Amino acid sequence: MKGLIIWRLQRYSALIIFAYLAYVLSFFVQSQEVSFFTWSDFFLSFQMRSLTSIIFILLLFHAFIGLWTVGTDYLTKRTLGLLNQSLTKYADLIRNLYFLCFGLMGFIYLTLILYIIWL
Repeated sequence: MKGLIIWRLQRYSALIIFAYLAYVLSFFVQSQEVSFFTWSDFFLSFQMRSLTSIIFILLLFHAFIGLWTVGTDYLTKRTLGLLNQSLTKYADLIRNLYFLCFGLMGFIYLTLILYIIWL
């Protein structure tokens, strides 16, 4: 992956997620009374469901880029060899299991979130 593209994707996704949170907080500021019905009407609208789905996908991209950076920086033969010399043999396996674990967790997380939002 190219460094500048990854850096921009992570930074721009963070800005979009922040804008989404500011939009949700503005709902609280603008509403005179927040009840179950006003909250339900706000979040059950098609626009809000769509926006929330996009934000969660961006959140997963943002998290994956951060976890990918940590995995490629710290789960190498050199850095694991500083902890224990016998770990150098398994550095690639540990890094691949790390990516597989977080990839599966992200897929499950996204599936559950989209199921909850659109059900």
